[in-house]
Amino acid sequence: MTTFKKSMTAALAALTLGTAILASAGGAEARPRHRGMHWGVGAGVVGALAVGGLLAASASNAYAEPVYEDDAPIRRCDLVERVNRFGEVIGHRRVCSVY
Repeated sequence: MTTFKKSMTAALAALTLGTAILASAGGAEARPRHRGMHWGVGAGVVGALAVGGLLAASASNAYAEPVYEDDAPIRRCDLVERVNRFGEVIGHRRVCSVY
């Protein structure tokens, strides 16, 4: 992992923990907050997902053929030894060729 990814992971973990602590700091009680029939919204969302899935499955051209580019250049890279004037290997470098 790069240092950037490690930093972003640590920041996300800190943000998650901070949000969890702030959410639990309020006087949370185990009681319903809303009275009434609000289950209809959930049923509507589930129904919309089901209808969308059925419409997507019924499409006859849902599969697209893969497109291959014949004219795309091929790039090949190799590691080559770096040699000083005395013939000693002082490292490696990447050399790329385009065909």
